[in-house]
Amino acid sequence: MNRMKTMLTKLLCLIAMFFAFTVSQAICAPSDDFSDTHQGYWSYDAIMTLKKAGILAGYPDGTFRPDEKVTRAEFTAMITKALGLRDAEDFSITIYNDLSPKHWAYRDIQIASHYDVMHGTPQGNFVANGQVKRVEVIMTIMSALNLKEMTPEDAMEILSPVYSDLNQLPIWALTRTGKAEQLHAIVVRPGEEGLLMPNRAATRGELAVFLTNMLEKVKIHPNKKLQTVLPQRKIDGYVVENAYLDGNIAIIPAGTVLPLGVMNCIWSKEAKVGDEFTARTLVNFVTKDKVLLIPIGKEIKGTIQKAKKGTTLVKNAQMVFQTETLLNKEGSDTGIEFLTVANATPQVKEFTHNPILQKIGFNVFKGHNFYTHESQQLDFVLLEPVRLNINKNWLAE
Repeated sequence: MNRMKTMLTKLLCLIAMFFAFTVSQAICAPSDDFSDTHQGYWSYDAIMTLKKAGILAGYPDGTFRPDEKVTRAEFTAMITKALGLRDAEDFSITIYNDLSPKHWAYRDIQIASHYDVMHGTPQGNFVANGQVKRVEVIMTIMSALNLKEMTPEDAMEILSPVYSDLNQLPIWALTRTGKAEQLHAIVVRPGEEGLLMPNRAATRGELAVFLTNMLEKVKIHPNKKLQTVLPQRKIDGYVVENAYLDGNIAIIPAGTVLPLGVMNCIWSKEAKVGDEFTARTLVNFVTKDKVLLIPIGKEIKGTIQKAKKGTTLVKNAQMVFQTETLLNKEGSDTGIEFLTVANATPQVKEFTHNPILQKIGFNVFKGHNFYTHESQQLDFVLLEPVRLNINKNWLAE
């Protein structure tokens, strides 16, 4: 009996030791998080994305120090690493009065300058050891992109309702900051809503969000020099199976079916041939290799080619939509023809629970008119092949 008690005691001790070891291991198990930026921190997702990509790193003590300021040299190194330019060999040298070839970031600064991402002062200095300001970060992000220019008036119209300290923004940065706001590329920390704070030094936490935003946008709109070195951008979206590339030219053959949204609410009973409408891409259109063809939100002008009212016992309504040309953000023609056609007819109405009677009643009695609601998706068939320069500015307009 005593022997059994002894064995039981030993067994219980072993179990206790096992659980204690397991709990200890769980507590001491290494975490991907930094000790000062756990999940829930406002820029946590961006920080972890860049950490996993090897773009940002923490400190030896396991912290990230998201509120710490960053020098222009450090920021330049982040930029070249994020864009995958650190191994670039073919780049020109820019002479800066205050930059020695012995500076630790000399190569990064020269590469970023060559690819028109970083710039010095009008006096010819780079100020490598000065803290990078938020306005400088915005200018750098926008320099990496190939975008249509904005007028100062348009920039003021966009920025003034949002930022109460707009008067602190240097005039030379106005149009690009307006474009950045239009693209939702400006980062505002919690508690600073409504403030642009252009001349405040940027923090590591802010830069993490700025850089992740830039990486998404540069996939679609890289500046002209970056287009020559960045890997072909891969975008998720609706795969246009028979589209193909010839260099920078994308060809979508005739007969291709493209789902587009009709952006107007049109009643078949009142529709007339020649009435104008606008269609819109509801998703990114991409090739099988995920190369972007047409981005989400691109609008196309069109007119109604056929309008037939529903007549009882004779016919149901019908509308035929035909698109004509792609539009830019101002609603003007880009000059790119986009001839597609879609046929819209009413759906079977539910007036009985019996599906057979529903179909019989719908086809026999007819006379059904219908609405196209805003963003209603229809399958448009391409009438003629479309040729698109995937690196041209119309993508960014």
